[in-house]
Amino acid sequence: MLIAFVAVVIVGPRDLPRVVRSVSTYLRKARSIARDFQNSLEEVAREAELDDLRKEAKNFTSGDIEKRVNELVDPGGDTKKEMERIAGQARDVASSRPVESAPDEIEAESIQDAKAPGAAEPAEAKPSEPDDKSAQKSAAAGQ
Repeated sequence: MLIAFVAVVIVGPRDLPRVVRSVSTYLRKARSIARDFQNSLEEVAREAELDDLRKEAKNFTSGDIEKRVNELVDPGGDTKKEMERIAGQARDVASSRPVESAPDEIEAESIQDAKAPGAAEPAEAKPSEPDDKSAQKSAAAGQ
């Protein structure tokens, strides 16, 4: 309100519509220039970001993929070292054990041994008969 009063006093009522039109035109141009400048800055930022992404994608595809995955999954290489240590221990254990026969072969050998002449027959279990003394003791205890 104060601005309008000052404008009427300084410019005068007769020239006021023309002055308002020219001021609004300049304001529109200034806003347009500011909008264009902001859009160009945003575009430069997007292009820079796209360039970074392109470079990263190019580096990823041009290098050894296995190496990149290992860097992402196990950056220190601790897991790989531990797995190699465990594999070495497994190899040591496997090389120190004698080779065992397969279960089918062991069963076939035991059947052949049982059918061989002179092979010992398995002992049959006979029920034990009570002694005369133990029978007398149990009879005396019952009385």
